[in-house]
Amino acid sequence: MQLFLPVALLILGGIAVLLAIGGSVLSIASLVRRRNVRRHGKLITATVTKIDMEYVLFTRRGYTTSFFVHADWEDPETHVVYHFKSDAGGAYLPLNHPPGSSIDVLIDPGDPRHNEVQLRFEERSYV
Repeated sequence: MQLFLPVALLILGGIAVLLAIGGSVLSIASLVRRRNVRRHGKLITATVTKIDMEYVLFTRRGYTTSFFVHADWEDPETHVVYHFKSDAGGAYLPLNHPPGSSIDVLIDPGDPRHNEVQLRFEERSYV
């Protein structure tokens, strides 16, 4: 029994380290993908399909609201429809991009699943 506890703690510590390393690798890969899309991406125009509103709780400020634009684009060559979702935005987002309107999206030409919906500065949410 005395040997079991240190071995269990060692295994749990190893798992925690592996999870931290895995999370770091995924985070860095996401940043590299976003940077590559910004540098080498192709600008396309997608059609806004809906705006989602999400309430977020912050301990110091109380509630705040974030908005997300959902848009679709059909690849003219393959006729595959891609669905895009923006980063969190503020109150101007639903006013500037009602469903049916157009929005610019940067896509990776090799894989349009890697993309960035282009929001104006005043539409972004920095909460």
